[in-house]
Amino acid sequence: MHIRNTHRRWIARPAAEVFSALETVGTKDDRIWPAPSMPFERTPGPLRVGETRESHGMIRAVLDELDPGRRLVWRADQSFLQGTHGFEVIETDTGCHVEHVLEADLAWWFVPVWVLKVRAIHDRILERLLQRLDAIDEAVQPTVFPVFLGGTRQPR
Repeated sequence: MHIRNTHRRWIARPAAEVFSALETVGTKDDRIWPAPSMPFERTPGPLRVGETRESHGMIRAVLDELDPGRRLVWRADQSFLQGTHGFEVIETDTGCHVEHVLEADLAWWFVPVWVLKVRAIHDRILERLLQRLDAIDEAVQPTVFPVFLGGTRQPR
């Protein structure tokens, strides 16, 4: 099954500031990843196509495309999912448009997992991440996911 999942938002911040925040996701400087119970991690250092790796939940990917200030795309090639996900930032007169696109082919056995569980988690994370991009300087509560969905236990 082929999927295409898109999230967009206009953000009243300069594109350079927004892209800079996107570049830090998964690093110690990350201020926008909304799901500490399902960490997004990437290899340290500057982003390098073909070298920088990322992981979040069950997804493992490598940086496939980088157009500094404008676009970054990750490629996953796993038994259950082959495809890309990434961000594009387009400058406007009053801020920028940010778009995240996930485009992938799913293994037949992963289709029900995507439909019944993963899609809703993915959508919630992306909407919260875009919300946090829009409010970089404000405190925004993280989203907590149950352990059985790939999260980690959080102290109460």
